[in-house]
Amino acid sequence: MEVRFGSLRAVLVLLCICLLAAPLIAQTSQSGTIVGKVQSTDGSVLPGVTVTLTGVGAPQTFITEGDGTYRFLGLHPARYTVSAELSGFATVRREVDVEIGRSAEINLMLNAAATEAITVVAATPVIDPRDTGTGQNVDDFELLNTPSARDPWVVLQSIPGVLVDRVNVGGNESGQQSYFVGKGVERHQTEWNIDGVAVSDMATTGTSTFYYDFDAFDEIQVSTATSDPSVRTPGVHLNMVTKRGTNDFRGSSRYVYTNDSFQAEATIPDEARDYLTEGNHSIYSIQDRGIEVGGPIMPDRLWFWGAWADNKINNLVTGGDELPQRTKLTNYNGKLNAQFGTNNSASVYYMFSNKTVAGRGLGARRPIETAKNQTGPGDILKLEDTHVFSQNLYLTGIYSRIESGYELTPIGGLEQSAWWDDADGWHRTHSYFKQDVPQQNTRLDGNAYVHTGSLNHELKFGFGYRDTPVESITVWPGNMTFGNFYDDYALAALTRPAVPNFGSRYLDAYIGDTLVFGNLTLTGGLRYDLQKARNFGSSVPANPVVPDLLPAVTYAGDERALEWKGISPRLGATWALGEQKRSIVKASYNRYMDQLGSSDVGPSNPFYRVQMLYYYWEDLNGDKTVQRGEIDFDSGLYSFANIDPDNPGVGVSPGRLDYDMDPTTTDEFILGFEHELMSNFSVGVNYTFRNRTNFVWDQYEKTQGGNDFYTKDDYVQGGTLTGTLPDGTPYSVPYYRLKPGLSAPVYYVTTNRPDYKQLYHGLELTAAKRFTNRWSVRGNVSLHDWTQEVGENGYVDPTRLVSGDSCSSCDGDTVASSSGVGGYINSRWSFAMNSVVELPWKLMLGTAFVGREGYVIPYYRRSPRLNGSTKDVMVTEEFASERLPDMINLDFRIAREFALPRGLALNISADLFNATNERTVLWRDNRMYAADGSDSDNNWIEQLQSPRIWRLGARLRF
Repeated sequence: MEVRFGSLRAVLVLLCICLLAAPLIAQTSQSGTIVGKVQSTDGSVLPGVTVTLTGVGAPQTFITEGDGTYRFLGLHPARYTVSAELSGFATVRREVDVEIGRSAEINLMLNAAATEAITVVAATPVIDPRDTGTGQNVDDFELLNTPSARDPWVVLQSIPGVLVDRVNVGGNESGQQSYFVGKGVERHQTEWNIDGVAVSDMATTGTSTFYYDFDAFDEIQVSTATSDPSVRTPGVHLNMVTKRGTNDFRGSSRYVYTNDSFQAEATIPDEARDYLTEGNHSIYSIQDRGIEVGGPIMPDRLWFWGAWADNKINNLVTGGDELPQRTKLTNYNGKLNAQFGTNNSASVYYMFSNKTVAGRGLGARRPIETAKNQTGPGDILKLEDTHVFSQNLYLTGIYSRIESGYELTPIGGLEQSAWWDDADGWHRTHSYFKQDVPQQNTRLDGNAYVHTGSLNHELKFGFGYRDTPVESITVWPGNMTFGNFYDDYALAALTRPAVPNFGSRYLDAYIGDTLVFGNLTLTGGLRYDLQKARNFGSSVPANPVVPDLLPAVTYAGDERALEWKGISPRLGATWALGEQKRSIVKASYNRYMDQLGSSDVGPSNPFYRVQMLYYYWEDLNGDKTVQRGEIDFDSGLYSFANIDPDNPGVGVSPGRLDYDMDPTTTDEFILGFEHELMSNFSVGVNYTFRNRTNFVWDQYEKTQGGNDFYTKDDYVQGGTLTGTLPDGTPYSVPYYRLKPGLSAPVYYVTTNRPDYKQLYHGLELTAAKRFTNRWSVRGNVSLHDWTQEVGENGYVDPTRLVSGDSCSSCDGDTVASSSGVGGYINSRWSFAMNSVVELPWKLMLGTAFVGREGYVIPYYRRSPRLNGSTKDVMVTEEFASERLPDMINLDFRIAREFALPRGLALNISADLFNATNERTVLWRDNRMYAADGSDSDNNWIEQLQSPRIWRLGARLRF
């Protein structure tokens, strides 16, 4: 793949500025810092003090500068000891906890009168005066001691401002990726990082390329807003750091198990007994095994760490009780850390990940032969080196290579054709899919302290390049057709495979500065992004049944790339109250640019999606397979998808790209207050406002390339839908059709949507306490208000359509993500609390308590067939006027550790998920099939909260 970057000048200028400024803190995505001053008891600063850091890795030293300052940067999250030594003064030592992306400010005081070393017993500050963003860190203590379904997506539901689509009860939803929204931004803007490597899938933008070994994590940082210029998008950012070897040989092994005999009865509401069995995934059995171990190869010089994990997740789903859907996650992790000199350290990290699924897609309308078997092996190799040029200049370089992809093979095979009927769904087989998504990533990040007059600049900068090509194929098996049976007619779907070949490349550079003026801290930064995505050439075979209508076609690819570029400013300030800085007020303004996915150029690729032509069909021989002689060509084309029906033999997409479109941007303002209520315990409140503009949509034109777009003036009222909602509320809603003489839209341009924006207001109340005095807690209550503004040019069809994430033409209405499995994601309130308490007899009690308002259910009815298609007409008064029941889920964990000979320890645990056995309706079919809302065909329950279940575990530590 070749994508040329023509706008390198701005990047090179910014990079030169960064290099001239010189560098200092390793990437916040995998490390933290310790900074502070050394003073004497009379308050004077002490230059020339030898400050030594011990803990993970080799000891480090820093000689305090003229103002008494010292710093240790790029630290792996762990507990460290900082000691300060100067002739004539007593040595002082203090323990410090380091977290990902946070600065621990530790000031040390030396006593000239004392002679013996002094160990200061004081907690690490829980407030970071340099932090102007929002989010939370989850350390390994919480990960291991609170009840969890053991994947990063479950961690997300405990983060303030984040709403997750599914309720994972004991692992019933594990082995698949949840959809989520963070402060009014959907999952496609998520950035996933593991040990400093970007692992977001840029084809299915914002998903994770891998599944993970939960026990491999030392800490997970989830950021929902930040002034850090190294961050591109406004979405959720996950920074996951795996363990590493130390000078101590240690490790653990585990076995975690549950099955359906540990589960309460999956009761079904009376209204659903005729059509629902389990409601959603119900656990058949889960076995999670693993081992991890690390230690020194050469103490203080070379260390190793490795891990293996095998997680078998077998679930029963509606329609699949006789054979559970079987998912297996296999992971290998390995890491070498080296420090052969005082000024250089290096590491090599490798991870292998494979997901296999037997029976993916199994359901009430997908019997076993139409489900699919999935395989998806992939791996990461990362090389990293950090060089310390001086106490004031650090550089870290990273190169990573990712090989990944997956394959979905229908269990019914590839030799026969599928068929579908309106009553029972799919039969015989289903479509085949395969995708390869390799990546290469190169980064140079650094930090520097620069003195200009009386000002001390804490600079950070970086430069990165990433290449993400994609190749895939989707094909319907047999003769590339499938039949559709309805009550009084049938349709033949004639298809041609999807064979897209596209890719994207990313170039970024950033620089940031932090200035400290006593209790005032100012942060600022600029980020430059150049993103390009382009379609490349590919070919598709002819449809064997109708090679004259759908012949073999070759597509040469796009002549140019879609390019998004821009500069994103960041500005933040904090004011620490009091000499001890136990309270801070913070404010920030941040602009973000959305990330461009490889698949965002799909609309101009004729083979991006499967192309389909629909004709009336009569199955004369009753074999449920389309033959040419059975197709009714005389009645004309019934409908089509992803193809120009007037030119099906031409390798041209009905869609095209506006190459001058702008990226979606987000302007964000944050006001916050945080207070250290007591040692190791802080509370806070944050208000966030976001304004998102330049959204992208498909705008239809009457002639391809003519820019003669359809407008509201092209529509007239076509009729009115009347009826009642399931609760008896009557409705009467008009729908619109094109004026006589206008043909149905075929051609479209992907461009910016005018007169449209989304607004988000959020308020978060937070509390966090480290585990001290036998208890810890991390909790929040969040309020969300996510709406849209639609102007006169922000829609075309005046019909109130349930389209995308809201009502297509409703100004001021609620926005809710439609991409999840549990309805439209939007709650006006949510809460979460994780806690650990040490009880008598060394029992450890962990709890995880989450709740939220029920998600939106916008009921709609299909209009009569107009201009060749139907419309999904919203029949509720407002998009969010109907909601599902509120969701509450409470989990408990009880564990005890037993000391064994030779330093071994055995931990026995029992987890109880959904302790109150809630059976909340998580999703209903929001289509009204009949005007009478009480009709038995309407409002079917699609998903229920899974019942209470126990899980047992054993862990051996050594």
